[in-house]
Amino acid sequence: MPRLNKSEWAILAGLLFLSLVPCLGGLFRVIELIVGLEVMPENPRVRSAPVPVVIHLVGSIPYCILGILQFLPSLRRAYPKWHRMSGRFLVVAGMLAALSGLWMTHVYDFPVTLQGPLLYWVRFAVGFGMIGALCLGLSAVLKRRIEEHKAWMIRAYALGQGAGTQVITAIPWLIMVGEPSGLTRDILMTVSWVINLLIAEAVIRRSRKLVPAYRANSALSVF
Repeated sequence: MPRLNKSEWAILAGLLFLSLVPCLGGLFRVIELIVGLEVMPENPRVRSAPVPVVIHLVGSIPYCILGILQFLPSLRRAYPKWHRMSGRFLVVAGMLAALSGLWMTHVYDFPVTLQGPLLYWVRFAVGFGMIGALCLGLSAVLKRRIEEHKAWMIRAYALGQGAGTQVITAIPWLIMVGEPSGLTRDILMTVSWVINLLIAEAVIRRSRKLVPAYRANSALSVF
């Protein structure tokens, strides 16, 4: 097992923290559907059509948790074969999460307090954006365009991690005002995806700046 440096531990801890609440909520929902216990608040949409929810959770939970390990350079270098194999699995998991999310957005009858027109169209943009990013990332790695591959996979993961950031952005409003609903809820959830994408682009830009320096150091080490 390779030793992770401080920045890798920070990535691991931060993304695990971000994934904690939505993944635990998803696991409880799956247990509820399988066992029949009422663990989570009643959701008539889930009860009437549980299959898309199960597909979404089966895709999104491993995508969020296992996906973290893909972003740790020490693990990628130590286990390249594992990185490729888990990467193939994560593309499928991400596709399942995005497609089922699109289905639920369009087919489920949400009250306007939970999904207004803004959130409806944003969810569509996020779902298709995630699918597009996964396809472009897969295409890039098949063409050996590694930096391009990394960039698209970071963008896809940022879109897939929206639920975690939504918990964080909703907490201040919940404390000061109460549970957000209607347009306020739509805006807060939209802002969460925007935050994720801004962070993703910052990470991608920083990575591109580090690559030439890394290659220069590698070339100098030959001599």
